[in-house]
Amino acid sequence: MAGTISPEELSTMMAGGGPHAVVDVREPMEFNQEQIHCTTNLPRGWLEFRIAGLVPVKDTPLAIVDGGLGRAARCAETLEAHGYTGAAPLAGGLPAWKAAGLPTVGGTNVPSKEFGERVLHEDGIPEIEAEELHALIESDDSHRIFDSRTEAEYERFAIPTGVSLPGGELILHAWDLDQDRTTPLIINCAGRTRSIIGAGGLHRLGVKNARALRNGGMGFILAGLPLAYGERSEVPRPSDRSRAHGEELSARLAEEEGIPSVSPEELLGLQEKSGNETLYLLDVRLAPEFGRGHIPGAISIPGGQAIQRTDEVAAVRAAAFVTYCDANARATMTAYWLRRMGLERVFFLEGGLAAWEAAGLPVDASGLSADGESPSAGGEPLGLAAARAAVRAISPEEARNLAEEEGAEILDVDLSPSFRAGHVSGSRWVSRAWLEERAPSLCPDRSRPVVLVCGNGARSALSAATLAGMGYTGAAFVEGGKEAWREDSLPLEEGDEGFEGPVLDVALKPYDIGPSAMQDYLDWEEKLGK
Repeated sequence: MAGTISPEELSTMMAGGGPHAVVDVREPMEFNQEQIHCTTNLPRGWLEFRIAGLVPVKDTPLAIVDGGLGRAARCAETLEAHGYTGAAPLAGGLPAWKAAGLPTVGGTNVPSKEFGERVLHEDGIPEIEAEELHALIESDDSHRIFDSRTEAEYERFAIPTGVSLPGGELILHAWDLDQDRTTPLIINCAGRTRSIIGAGGLHRLGVKNARALRNGGMGFILAGLPLAYGERSEVPRPSDRSRAHGEELSARLAEEEGIPSVSPEELLGLQEKSGNETLYLLDVRLAPEFGRGHIPGAISIPGGQAIQRTDEVAAVRAAAFVTYCDANARATMTAYWLRRMGLERVFFLEGGLAAWEAAGLPVDASGLSADGESPSAGGEPLGLAAARAAVRAISPEEARNLAEEEGAEILDVDLSPSFRAGHVSGSRWVSRAWLEERAPSLCPDRSRPVVLVCGNGARSALSAATLAGMGYTGAAFVEGGKEAWREDSLPLEEGDEGFEGPVLDVALKPYDIGPSAMQDYLDWEEKLGK
């Protein structure tokens, strides 16, 4: 394995302008509590699934941060086995960084949150308080409320009378929204950032009466005001005139802000060099559009999410970024914001997917799914084929027989919410991040059968191969995972029985925790701009 990198060396590398990446392989809840600023959270369990998209050039200097207990070293070994020559653990992990007197921050998507607060103050974005908006909703006065979150978030809860309109779509609706300059126009999200960026984008496009809902849906909850739950997201279509106007606005924005574009042929050239120079190709359309067809190698991250979760895409900040949509409007608006965030080499694809197709270039029409919230990309996890070849794949029925007849231990390495929603009776949950530490106590006899299971079989195949490498001769995984288990009409149980160790693998939203967490979060976010 390659050597380590010291805290001082890492600090110097991060302060320099050269291409590099810093990934923190702790669990999301650990990362959110405290982290090195401008690093990317890539939990151990997601390493093989996401590293190729985050750090596509394998000789990129790549520092790996953990809590000082060995996860980074194991990740470095995995990456080295897959050709990553620049991967090095941070010696001593985050504790050593802090001991060296170097700073840390806490929170989620911190660079984007900081940016949102800066926009609020620099651009003078007007806000409306929850109580004032509620009074407006309760009155007979007309108003317009647009929810700039993802469709899935809107369906969890929404401001009453609000309409689902993810932030990246706002430029296409600018003309429609500007036809009535007297009716209040409010942009909201769950907290602050996407409300500010949505309203700020409209202001930059000339729609000056847009206001951001201060503290968003959480502000409503804390004020004791009612929300709507389970509303179906039906994103409105812009008028043809407004869509055309969006394209006109984007051309003006590109000229005024000096936002460069690339032609399809130039993008193809960048892709051909992407083995040596990091390129992030961002499809900023809505997720269903991506699923119907996209440029090969693209990452699905709708425009509003690209600004909200930039750190989850841009592990190598000194990279080339190309945004694209169907034409120019959404891609140009996203590029504008990314450049304002400090990313220097940001382009948009002139003419978008339509121009790419018109040039006779290939489109991936595999129907790859994307959730519109987290960055989504195609490709098989690193090492999956080798893992599947190295360990035994068994059917759900075989797994059940092994457990009943031979006392096989069944370990579920799925995400904790998925385990809670459905797991094999008698199975125990363990985060893959801690598999090597916890397996010896969970399964002390390495000659006995151990069955790994997850949602679709991929994570469990990788985990079974890990156990085989530790000497577990009976390690196997369920082919097709719990999806196959359900298809075979075998029962699954719900609930928390079977959890092992702390559950830190999914970052809970403040509104999932309670009022004090929401207030702390909003206070933290607002202070970022001061």
